[in-house]
Amino acid sequence: MARVDLQNVTKDWGTAVAVDDISLDLKDGEFVAVLGPSGCGKSTTLFMLAGIYAPSSGDIRFDGARVNDVEARDRNVGIVFQSYALYPNMTVLQNILFPLRFQKVPRTDAEREAREIARLVQIENLLDRRPGQLSGGQQQRVALARALVKKPNLLLLDEPLSNLDATLRLSMRAEIRRIQRELGVTTILVTHDQIEATTMADRIICMNAGRVEQIGTPTDLYRAPETTFVAAFIGSPPINLIDARLAGDTLEIGDKRLRATGAGTEHGGPVKLGLRPEHIREAATGLAATITASEPMGRETLYTADTPIGSLHFLEATSMPRLAPGAKLSLTFDGADSLVFDAATTRLMHGVCAHV
Repeated sequence: MARVDLQNVTKDWGTAVAVDDISLDLKDGEFVAVLGPSGCGKSTTLFMLAGIYAPSSGDIRFDGARVNDVEARDRNVGIVFQSYALYPNMTVLQNILFPLRFQKVPRTDAEREAREIARLVQIENLLDRRPGQLSGGQQQRVALARALVKKPNLLLLDEPLSNLDATLRLSMRAEIRRIQRELGVTTILVTHDQIEATTMADRIICMNAGRVEQIGTPTDLYRAPETTFVAAFIGSPPINLIDARLAGDTLEIGDKRLRATGAGTEHGGPVKLGLRPEHIREAATGLAATITASEPMGRETLYTADTPIGSLHFLEATSMPRLAPGAKLSLTFDGADSLVFDAATTRLMHGVCAHV
């Protein structure tokens, strides 16, 4: 397997900068997700790791060896593309065997390895079929087997589940994670889907506009997002972000005053208060609220309410809406669940909490 280091890597096409001076350190055998919106540079990063693109500056190292000038075919990297890119005129077995042609593996050994990988990804009964005879999930498994058969040091997954329906995505997330753990291969998943990233990866690299916003475990990014971008991008339904002003131990939101605690409250000025919908709840006392909308979401209901600090979304664990528009109630939250961001830098003010 491989340890992967990117040191001050930039990729640009003239004035268009796709990846802007990023540095990453991936451990041997780790499963990492590169997460971000379209155009953030995540696929460009993957293509540089694969050797499809050369970085404009900076170094890419596998196990300490610089690979900037190493051809893609010589990097021993397996890739699963979004489109799967299977050869339609070949059988499943022939598709899986294809990468071994370039390694001059004896036919008997190559076929044994292909059948073993097919068993691992549970397509051993499909080896005589052609891609056009397979479902989307089966094609995805064939593409994964083809990437794994050459025993890559690094496995790259470029939006591999985006063409599957919701049920298949759920099962394939678990399957890919199982296979990765069984093989111990260092894996990088590129995705815009936060659910894929948070359920599959050991760590997440969240990117925005070509730069790394935050690197951490799924819990890190959810509980302590370093910027408002990460806070808004991670979590569904999205976080409530409320404009406020910090003045000592007071958080001013319009005419409403909340209590602020923690080191850092002496740095006053414009801030944003972040409250996740699942952390807001009904209470005997708190913020006076009026329900304006309810949205059943299966096992939960998402409510929208007008409050003195603005419109808030909050969740209630019920499949049937309990509150109708116009209903009056009080809402509260625990200070430990609140997030306060400096409005100028967008960065989290660690330790600063808001209280109703």
